[in-house]
Amino acid sequence: MPRYIARFASFRANLARVMRGFRSDTRGATAVEFGLVALPFFILVMGIITIGMQYLVAYSLERGIEGASRALRTGEAQKGDLTLGQFRQAVCNAAGVMIACDERLVVHIKSRATFAALTPLTPCLTNGQLTPAEGDMEDGIRTRSGDASTAVVVSACYEWDAGFGLWRVLWNLLSAEQVDRGNPILSATTAFRSEPFE
Repeated sequence: MPRYIARFASFRANLARVMRGFRSDTRGATAVEFGLVALPFFILVMGIITIGMQYLVAYSLERGIEGASRALRTGEAQKGDLTLGQFRQAVCNAAGVMIACDERLVVHIKSRATFAALTPLTPCLTNGQLTPAEGDMEDGIRTRSGDASTAVVVSACYEWDAGFGLWRVLWNLLSAEQVDRGNPILSATTAFRSEPFE
């Protein structure tokens, strides 16, 4: 029996020595600390990148609407007999490469004699889907924008692919509007009175 006690005492002494070695050995501390903070750090970095991309896409959409609407304001589009499809393409061209010129971009044009008569504005979503633009793409722009000295509102709705699936889910928690597919909707609007070009 004393032999077992001696072995246990020896085992305990060896275990204590190993434990003291672990406590004094700090070679892996940096790796462990990095492992603890890596996931929150990468989530924060990806969040910053995603929000930055959202602002860039929203700015591009606003730039596209402002640039294309200048032709409506001055009467250049009406005098040039632009079609609704050509105006939509002008929005895409002015917006640049951040906006995909496909079914995810819808442009609405509304005109009335006064600004008060322009309300309510066309919503971006109807029953979880992008509200289609009124009129046929081959229709002349005057059918929607009116003639000279008319109050006009031009709005664009864009279904933005927010990137990775995880970010789409997180972003949609903050997004006011989203389509059935789960993508957030970005919008840009401008209102003006067209010049007396005629």
